[in-house]
Amino acid sequence: MESLWTTLGVVAVVVVVVLVLIALFLVVKLVRKHRQVHQPGTPVPTKAAYWISLAYTVFPFDLLPDPVYFDDIVVLTSGLVYVSRSLTKKARDERPAD
Repeated sequence: MESLWTTLGVVAVVVVVVLVLIALFLVVKLVRKHRQVHQPGTPVPTKAAYWISLAYTVFPFDLLPDPVYFDDIVVLTSGLVYVSRSLTKKARDERPAD
C-alpha cells in the first residue's frame, strides 16, 4: 500500500512540474504575442481573442475548479494559436506579390 502512495505522489509531482513548465512556456509566448497584437492594422478579432483568452486565464471564474488549470491552459493555448495564425495570415497578405 505504501508503494501505491509513493507512486501516486511521484505522479502528482510530475504532473505539477509539467503544468508549471507549460504555464511558463505560455507566459513567454504571451509576452511575445503582446507586441505583435498591438501593431497598427492588427484585426480586431485577433486582438479580442488575445484579450479574452488572457482574461479567462486570469479571472477566478472557471469551468473547472481552480486547482485544475487544464481549462485555463486550453483556452490560453487556443487563443495564442488563433492569434499566431491570424498574424501569419496578415503578414502573408501584406507581402508584395512577386
